Amino acid sequence: MPADALIASLKGRFAGNKSGRITINADEIAQWPQGLFEQLRAAKLLTQIEPARSLECRGCEEACFMPVNIMAAEGTRPARAFIACDKRDDVGRVRVDFARLHQWQITQSGFDKLQSTWIASTSADAKMRVLKKNKSTVPFRSALERLLTEIEKRSRAENLIFDRYAMPGRKCDFQALADKFDAVLEHTPRTFDDYLKGLCSFKRGARQTEFYCELFPEFFE
Repeated sequence: MPADALIASLKGRFAGNKSGRITINADEIAQWPQGLFEQLRAAKLLTQIEPARSLECRGCEEACFMPVNIMAAEGTRPARAFIACDKRDDVGRVRVDFARLHQWQITQSGFDKLQSTWIASTSADAKMRVLKKNKSTVPFRSALERLLTEIEKRSRAENLIFDRYAMPGRKCDFQALADKFDAVLEHTPRTFDDYLKGLCSFKRGARQTEFYCELFPEFFE
């Protein structure tokens, strides 16, 4: 699952959730971007809770949600977990890996921290959006998103091509606009560069440009 889809999914589950926490099972985590689960556990955003008592059965294509039976270890025979299918005559017992019973919870405050310190960034192979830590603050990212959206809007109006992950010009050309667009975006060049990582990027070998000045003449009169 791409990182931005994961964030949207978690956000949707918190909407209207009065308990302020949601449960995430092992099957869901298996679909997360590689390494993310370990990172979020290390950041103490996930808390392990008691094992699941019901799971999606993998005995057939119907994928029913069924209770899990546990048989304790006997002598040399290890403990076993299984689903007893009562929906079809050709399935019977379906073995369940104990690892699938693991569950974790994330609280609303933990999710807020996740959103404030992690961003969806394009992976190295540009095939998927993954989550990465970012040093920027939420107000900075919000202001930057407004600026990038406005650049995209004005570029379309002028029949110009603008890609926020292959932007024209140099960082200093873009920062000259950002400083004027919103005071929240005003930072030293080094900090500004760190804050942009994962949010936008520039074409390789880009040279000085008047692109931003020409799109926003009101800031450069």
